[in-house]
Amino acid sequence: MSKIFAITSSGKTERSFLDLRFGKCEYLVLFDVAKNQYAIEENPFISEPHSGIKLVNYLKEHGVTTIVTGEVGPMVSERLEKEKLQLVLLHEERIRVDEIMDRIGS
Repeated sequence: MSKIFAITSSGKTERSFLDLRFGKCEYLVLFDVAKNQYAIEENPFISEPHSGIKLVNYLKEHGVTTIVTGEVGPMVSERLEKEKLQLVLLHEERIRVDEIMDRIGS
């Protein structure tokens, strides 16, 4: 089974910076490690209430196994645990998405 990472991004390119907000991130980068491929999409729940919970469900449906972001709230944390999704918290504000993918892929 392939590992698929969801990385929260502040922009729509792989050279954008990590968005530290999970539910309110602007974009998501879905990175399939085995295929070394990624896709970038807008966060469909950014302006909705409980955006983090909805985003967890959405990512689970898309086969994501690990989420890389800066912070999550307690409800999201509980949901991730229940859904058995791995969470990686990075507190580096100025790290680019491509740098994160390089770390994951090596």
